[in-house]
Formats: sequence, structure tokens, C-alpha cells
Amino acid sequence: MFLLTALPSANAHPFLQDSWWVLVETNRLVMRVSATLREVAIAQNLGAEATNGTPRLERFQQALERHGAYLLKSLQLKAEGQPLAGEVLDWQLVTDGAPAASTSSGTTTNPSTDPAVYLDQTHAAFDLEFKFPGGRQPHEITFGQATLKEFNYAPGMAWDVTYALSVKDADRKDMAAGIVRTDLPFTLKLAATDPSQKPTKSGSRSGFPADALSSNPTPVPFSAYLRLGVHHILTGYDHLLFLAALALAARRAGDFLKLIATFTAAHSITVTASAMNWVRLPPWFVEPFIAASIVFVAVENVLAPARAGTRGRLLLAFGFGLVHGLGFAGGLNEAIGGVGGSALAWAILAFCLGVELGHLLVGVPFWSLLRAGRAEFGESFAKRSLSIGSMLVAAGGLYFLIAALRQYS
Repeated sequence: MFLLTALPSANAHPFLQDSWWVLVETNRLVMRVSATLREVAIAQNLGAEATNGTPRLERFQQALERHGAYLLKSLQLKAEGQPLAGEVLDWQLVTDGAPAASTSSGTTTNPSTDPAVYLDQTHAAFDLEFKFPGGRQPHEITFGQATLKEFNYAPGMAWDVTYALSVKDADRKDMAAGIVRTDLPFTLKLAATDPSQKPTKSGSRSGFPADALSSNPTPVPFSAYLRLGVHHILTGYDHLLFLAALALAARRAGDFLKLIATFTAAHSITVTASAMNWVRLPPWFVEPFIAASIVFVAVENVLAPARAGTRGRLLLAFGFGLVHGLGFAGGLNEAIGGVGGSALAWAILAFCLGVELGHLLVGVPFWSLLRAGRAEFGESFAKRSLSIGSMLVAAGGLYFLIAALRQYS
């Protein structure tokens, strides 16, 4: 596994993670918003380019020009409840932190020599400007977004984009940080400003200041990572199916809690390793593997139900948990935004705790209902619930397996 660190970063499930750096000036917001090339390919309807692991860079030139306008429609900024209109100032392509292509302002790379790029490893950085009404800073700003909500990863499942928001004032002082998802907007309260204060400028109109935020993001609070972990479970239908498969065959509470703890311990290992850039597996492997693990456990429930309380099932949960953790890591890598030291440790801890809380919030009530049914209706209910429930879980896992294979074929 450790030999695969050079492969593209894991990005399992319909989750994409971006950075959203903001400078709040007296008369406007200036921001840099990242987008992976996979996101650009999906939003711009590039078809096969959204699934090809290493497309040629020239295929994205026009799409990148259009994607800035798409972001202006998708980012939902409000000042004291009133929508703000924005403008694209510039964009550039960045791979591993270094510019990979020139910007919209003039020079371009030679298409004949453009290298192949990894969809999930290469980001476009868009510089945007949103002016405040009347040219004066409001008391409240709301950051919302609906990026890719109109596009389905699979029938009935939309793509889910998460932004790690970092906000600073015009003097580069930290103001706020958080996570912005479609159903989780972020509201910033501002102190009253002096009406006589002159408008501030963060740089030239056509370019975001290079050292403004990206090299020193505002740390995201512990609670935001905790909420992100919970939210990933509550909206991660494939993980919920895997949890249901474990619960269906566990006859004793102790067996089920051991399975949850083992699974959590395993995925915490790979979440940590991925966040530290020690281990990365490509999404074309991680996503189908996670779906296949659902089918495997569900089928085993039917063929060998007695294994649920054995050491073999614990080892199975641990092994599958290692790969599931790489899927969870996709929800954390970009959100960390380059923090290190104790901040990184707290981010990983909060996210893993959030995932465990999500497991308990869903798993314990579900298992309790199964136990109540067995107590009320006897062994016939236990057998029917195990067989029918496991077949339904297997069908759901097969659905996700087909969706993943299509996405990366």
C-alpha cells in the first residue's frame, strides 16, 4: 500500500473538496476559489474527460475559461441578506502547489507540449471579486454554495462539494474559518466600520495577492471538522449500507459495538495516513472496492450468518475499514488546507470522532429496532430480517459498484 503514494489522491464517493480563501475589504470581497479538474470536467459537461484519469491539459483550456462564470452562479454570497454580484478577475492552473499553466490574462502553454494531468490532483484557482452595495462593508456576510448540485454522480445521488473557508481582513489578520456545504452555509458577523474609512486594496484588479491566504490558511475550528465527520456518515449512503450489513447479522450488542469500534479504528488509521500524505490510493480503486465490500458482507450474512460474532468478522471489518478510511479521507484532505502540527492532529481527531458519532447515531437505533423485532416476533423475524435485509443491502452495494465502475471506466 505504501508503494502507491505517488498515485493520484483518493477522492472516494461523490465528494469533491475545494479551498475558499477570502479577503474582506471595506468595499468588497476578494477571493481565491479552487476547483479540481474533475469538478471542471463535470460542470462543463466534458463527458469522458470527467472519468479519464490522466487527460491532456489542452482539453481543459476553454472549459477553464467557462468555469469561472459557473462559479459566480454557484457561489451564493449575501450581504445582510442581499445577494452579491461577482466578477471573475483571473484564473490559473496549479499542480502540487506550483503553477501548471498560465492564466486567463494572457500567456498560455503550448498545447502540443501540455502534459497529462490528474483530475483529482490538479486544481484551478479562480480569483473573484464581489463588491458591497454602496461600497461599504456590511454587518453580516453569508457564504453559501450549490456547486455541482445539478449534476448526478449516480441516479438519485448528486455530487457533494465541500469548501474549506478561510477568511482574513485586509491586513491579513484571521477573521473566521469553517466548512461550507450546500446545506451548511457559513455566516460571518462584522463589526461596524468607520464611514470615512477609505476603500482598501489587496492587490491589482486582475490578480489575487499570491501571499494573501493560500500559504497561511485560517485554522478551521474543531467543531467544524466534527460536524463534517458526522455529515459524511449521514450523507454517505454506501457507508450506511456497510453499517447496516454489520448490524443485520450482529445478534448481541457487544458484537455490534466491537464491529463499529474495529471499523472506526481501521478507517482512522488510513484517514490519518492520507491526511499526512503517507498513503494515497487512486479513486478508481477505492470507490469500487468500497462498493464491493458492501456486497461481500451482505452475501456473507446470508451464506454464513454465524460469522457475525467471530474474530473473522472483526478482521473483515478492520480490513475493509482501512480502505473505507481512504474514502473518508477525501472529505478531509482539502479541508485541512495545509495546516500542520497540533492543528492537523486536532483536525484528524475531530473528523474521526465525527465519523464515529455518525456511526453510533445511525447504527445503534437501527440495531435496537432489529433486537426489538427479534424479541417481539422470535426467530422467524430474525431469519427474515437477516436474509431480506442483506439482499437489499447487496442490491444497494451492487448499484454503487456499477456507478463507481461507470464513473471511472
